[in-house]
Amino acid sequence: MNPLAIDLNDLYLFAQVVERRGFTAAGDALGIPKSRISRRITQLETRLGARLLQRTSRRMSLTDAGQELYRHCSAMIAEAHAGEDAVRKRLGEPSGTVRVSLPMAIADIALPRLLPRFMQQYPKVRLMVQASNRQIDLIEENIDVVVRGLGAQQEPSSLVQASLCSVHWVLVASPLYLRHSGPIDDLPALAAADALYYAPLSDSDASWRLLGPDEARHQAPIGKLRLQSDNLSMLKQAALAGMGVATLPRYACAAELAAGTLQVVLPEWRPKAGHMVVLFPSRRGLAPAVRAFVDFLKSELPAALA
Repeated sequence: MNPLAIDLNDLYLFAQVVERRGFTAAGDALGIPKSRISRRITQLETRLGARLLQRTSRRMSLTDAGQELYRHCSAMIAEAHAGEDAVRKRLGEPSGTVRVSLPMAIADIALPRLLPRFMQQYPKVRLMVQASNRQIDLIEENIDVVVRGLGAQQEPSSLVQASLCSVHWVLVASPLYLRHSGPIDDLPALAAADALYYAPLSDSDASWRLLGPDEARHQAPIGKLRLQSDNLSMLKQAALAGMGVATLPRYACAAELAAGTLQVVLPEWRPKAGHMVVLFPSRRGLAPAVRAFVDFLKSELPAALA
């Protein structure tokens, strides 16, 4: 049979006639004229080449073919209701899988403190987290949520972008390095320092880009580049080992600053603050689990990156 010839509405009407024991009752329940229902059932019988109902002026009964068809129609309708119930339930309490991609530093430093709270709050949500600094194609890689720095790449217009927070960067060095190099208390001293520079290897313009008092701007090529990487943990470890002055987000070195194993140098000059955003494909039809995770990030991540 040509599948396009199947009219599921006719099958539903047939099931209603059987369950309500007549055309009149089915028509009243559905708000459809009895004559239209009778015509549709007749067309269904013609299409199937079998009589489904025995009709007299007093009663209606099912033929053997009608009983067989009703059994399948009843199962079909039950499955349809089950499907609707499943979707409604899914759109209620957050559940299912959320696939997330975020920078390695956030995955290493901020997220371990946050994820247990989310997992406790939403026990039916399963998280799949990818830590990566590379460019992510949400659609191609089937990712639900991406966290990244604003302007890290050109985003497709189909993506929704929501602001998370500013990220403040600092210049830091270890006491060991400062004892060896001498104090770094002005821009010429910084220019002479060994630099641990955060940037992808494709960035060939290694420069100090700083904001100073009264929003003064300073940009100068780095004279002594010792290490360039997009891995903040690597840069921090090099700074702790006394290898030079690193540019780091404050959240990435807050513990070391508090412990005194790293110190802020030139506090009146700072790298320009970055801005973190969250990206997801569309607000329309957003699964509750994805929406819950996006809302959680917007609520909790700013404090973790302060």
